[in-house]
Amino acid sequence: MMPQRSADDDRDEDPTDEDIERFSAPVVGRCPECGHNVIEDADICPKCHSFLWDGPQTKKKSKMRSLRGIFILLTIVLILTLSGLMAVLLR
Repeated sequence: MMPQRSADDDRDEDPTDEDIERFSAPVVGRCPECGHNVIEDADICPKCHSFLWDGPQTKKKSKMRSLRGIFILLTIVLILTLSGLMAVLLR
């Protein structure tokens, strides 16, 4: 024989004040470009206007940054190498 459940067990519980506070606050994330706080559902950062989703523009932008970083590094290495060669030749 199964135990009988009381009528109180059949009703739903109301949310506590803690539940209401926890679930009513907007979830906040950070913009990967400028670090500004943004609501998680936002598509565009309100401060720097960059896209916050992984679309083709975001990937293209990060690839361009990588290429720019490599170019800057190679330029610095070239300048230092030429400076060293000039110092040796002018001695």
